[in-house]
Amino acid sequence: MTEATGLGGARTAPSSSAPEGQLTLGERSLSLVLAGRQRHFHYVWLRDNSWAESDRVFQSSERKLFTPAIPATVAPAEAAFDPQEGLEVRWNDGQRSRYSPGWLRKYDYSEAPRSGRRHGVTLWGEEGIDVPRFSHADVVNTAEGELAYLDAVAEYGAAVVTGVPSVEHEVERFAETVGHVREVAFERVHNVRHDPAGYNVAHTPGELKPHTDLPSYNWPPSIQLLHFLTNQTTGGESTLVDGWAALAELRAQAPAHFATLCRVPVPYQLFSQDEDTWAENPMIQLDTDGNVKVFRFSNQLAQPLSIPFDEVEAFYDAYRQLGGIIDSGRHRATFKSADGDLVTVHSHRVLHGRLPYDPASGARHLQDVYMEFDDLLARRRVLRGEHKPLAAQPAGETREGR
Repeated sequence: MTEATGLGGARTAPSSSAPEGQLTLGERSLSLVLAGRQRHFHYVWLRDNSWAESDRVFQSSERKLFTPAIPATVAPAEAAFDPQEGLEVRWNDGQRSRYSPGWLRKYDYSEAPRSGRRHGVTLWGEEGIDVPRFSHADVVNTAEGELAYLDAVAEYGAAVVTGVPSVEHEVERFAETVGHVREVAFERVHNVRHDPAGYNVAHTPGELKPHTDLPSYNWPPSIQLLHFLTNQTTGGESTLVDGWAALAELRAQAPAHFATLCRVPVPYQLFSQDEDTWAENPMIQLDTDGNVKVFRFSNQLAQPLSIPFDEVEAFYDAYRQLGGIIDSGRHRATFKSADGDLVTVHSHRVLHGRLPYDPASGARHLQDVYMEFDDLLARRRVLRGEHKPLAAQPAGETREGR
């Protein structure tokens, strides 16, 4: 058992050669050498994440402790570390908490562990990629096949499932296998085929430039499934573009243009006879680390800008350069979807489109539904057994109680 040192003083940092388990208490935080690495934890964070029985609903792993009730002066009255039992703390509010070594390693919030927990992706090179392919039987009948499919969508933003039965609404059944259908204002299962009376450009046989669907929502659907019931026409090849790779190229070439597209709101609208969707947001949304989180790009749905006069030309300069990258053929995959193919795109990242086709040359009918990327990531965690929180301290266990 390693007793704490330095209680009440300024934080002291053990050297890199400090022994395993060395615990040092500072004024507002402690440091602990664990698994060969010095780790730092704030007292308020540790107290907030206590798994002591009075602080946690063990039945559901939910918290009972009300965070705003933790005083700013919270600190250990005493603390010690044991390699097997972990960090034991008696807080100055009287609570006793234990934090197991495994829990401290998993939730360590210093930079290196946080970086390791971030969702990583592989951007497509200028030559594009061969979109990963999986058989329908493997994905729906085996956990290994389903996980491989979900991993590919998470990493590359797209995947193709082959051999899906060419039965209407099969795309909806597939969606419910791996997650949940996202309802939108229009059809739950949308039919895409040549329709001279259709309300969307997808119902025409002309080229569809790569785009993301429904930027006319403030939160556009983040997964789209496109199931080809039949595709016997001449032409009509599917096109996918890694939008995040295109944005990385723009950011490197013209950072001012990238910043403009992160700032200037663009209105988008999609409507039918009975429904309407409208939203106005910048094309690029970043996360708190400055990485692209959401990309909205739909030339056909854009509405007149309503922005300050001095922003207009800067926006069009940026849009022109980005559009040139997207239309250049770089970061693109082009392929003919066969009967029974189901194309999955992470539609906050990957743009989809098609080349023109001749509707007189054969039948072309696909059905699509929307989902949420969060649900696919959740399904991955469930399949891996990673979705349940790790308890820092078993219920009812304190130093005196063992």
